[in-house]
Amino acid sequence: MAKRGSKNKDAPKRPITAYFFYLKERRESLKKEKPSLDNKEILKAIGVEWNELSKEKKKKYETMANEDKKRYEKEKNEYNKSKEKNKKKEESEEE
Repeated sequence: MAKRGSKNKDAPKRPITAYFFYLKERRESLKKEKPSLDNKEILKAIGVEWNELSKEKKKKYETMANEDKKRYEKEKNEYNKSKEKNKKKEESEEE
């Protein structure tokens, strides 16, 4: 089996999905509402809520996700440019 290359710590973090924005917002309040639920049950309950959420209510989180996706694309482009610059610099130093 092939090994994956190690991830560069300077690489931008992947964008957050709409569901994860909802999860982040909802988790604490659900813990307070139902303190007897363990983490697995909380995640399951939030997943059910998310699937039942109307498109109108999901729109807020989808907007947040789209903004984060734009952030990621911008950071990724900057990262790739700096990576290319460093590669060219290393190549010119070797000559």
